[in-house]
Amino acid sequence: MLANHFQDTFRHMEWADATVWSSVLESPAASSDLFIAKTLFHIHEVHHSFLNAWQEKPMERFKYESFDGLKAIHHWGLAFYAKLPAFLAGVTDEDMESPSVLPWAKYFARTLGQEPAATSLRDTLHQVASHTMHHRGQVLRRMRELEMDPPTIDYIVWAWQDRPAADHPSTT
Repeated sequence: MLANHFQDTFRHMEWADATVWSSVLESPAASSDLFIAKTLFHIHEVHHSFLNAWQEKPMERFKYESFDGLKAIHHWGLAFYAKLPAFLAGVTDEDMESPSVLPWAKYFARTLGQEPAATSLRDTLHQVASHTMHHRGQVLRRMRELEMDPPTIDYIVWAWQDRPAADHPSTT
């Protein structure tokens, strides 16, 4: 049951990300804004970092400067969503409480004033969804500052629309 909840949560996250990306890429003001570009990069940096950790792959450093513009960042973001369903399909409710080791957690000890406590897969899945929501909200706020009407991406709106699949903009 909990595993199904996270599948739904991440389906919404993908839909909301795709909706935001469509609005950004359609707007000259938003698509040329450095804050928006770097925030979208950060969202996908976190996505890829956590997916690597969940799959017990080595930690990888991603650099904004290594991408040739916003469309390249968007294309990279799509790669996460291409891999995520297979990972989530293999997660059971029993897996939710299994330890999730985050290689970068030790770097937060100083900020926390203590060593990070153990986290579960459930904790980290929740973290990715809430972290993405937070930064997506920053992008929407910036769009308002640019005198744009940002899209409505609330979970309940997605549910009212019968949970549509993400409609990703073209990366070409």
